Amino acid sequence: MAAAKSNQLSTLVANMFAAGLLDDQFRQLEMLQDEGNPDFVAKVVMLFCEEGERIIGELAKQLDQPCVDYGKVDTFVDQLWGNSL
Repeated sequence: MAAAKSNQLSTLVANMFAAGLLDDQFRQLEMLQDEGNPDFVAKVVMLFCEEGERIIGELAKQLDQPCVDYGKVDTFVDQLWGNSL
């Protein structure tokens, strides 16, 4: 059962690399994971997604204003860009 899930995960990751959804930064992140913290990569990915969702929500609010403050928009775009590096 565990081996099947591991193979399934490996296939999914390989497909995501092939589609360009993952890059070398993901491999570097995987290298930081160890037996003492087996959920490290999953936790980092979840934090990335949650923070990205929050920032996109803030961008949507700013862009929905009658008078858009592009300085604030720029700040949120920078945050989103910084999180993706």
